Amino acid sequence: MRERRKLKRRGMSYYMPVIDPKTEQIIGHLVDISLQGLMMDSQMSIPIDKDCQIRLNVSVDVADKNYIEFTGRCKWCRPDDLEPYLNDIGFEIISITPHDAEIVQRIVDKYGARENTFSI
Repeated sequence: MRERRKLKRRGMSYYMPVIDPKTEQIIGHLVDISLQGLMMDSQMSIPIDKDCQIRLNVSVDVADKNYIEFTGRCKWCRPDDLEPYLNDIGFEIISITPHDAEIVQRIVDKYGARENTFSI
C-alpha cells in the first residue's frame, strides 16, 4: 500500500488513553500521532469514514488544560499483526482548534519516540 501521509507520525513513548468524551470510556490507546492524524489500538472496531469525538488527557508539561478534544474520521481499521484481539485504527484529524493543535505538536515533540532509537 502506498504511503499517502503528508506528515510523518511519531510513535509514542508514553501510554496515552484515547477517550470517548460522551461516555468517558477509554476506547483505545494512542500508538502514534501527527497534526494530521493518529493511530490507536483498540479492542473495538470502528467503521471506515465514521467521525468520532476524541479526547486525550494531557499533562501540565505539554498543556495549560487537562485535556484536548477533536474530531477524527476513521480511515482504516484492521486486526493488529501481533495482538489479534486488538485492532489498529487510523484516524484523520478533521476538526481541531488551533490551540489544541499546538498541544498536539507539543505531545509529538515531548513524547514521540525518536526514529532509529533501538535495533532488533
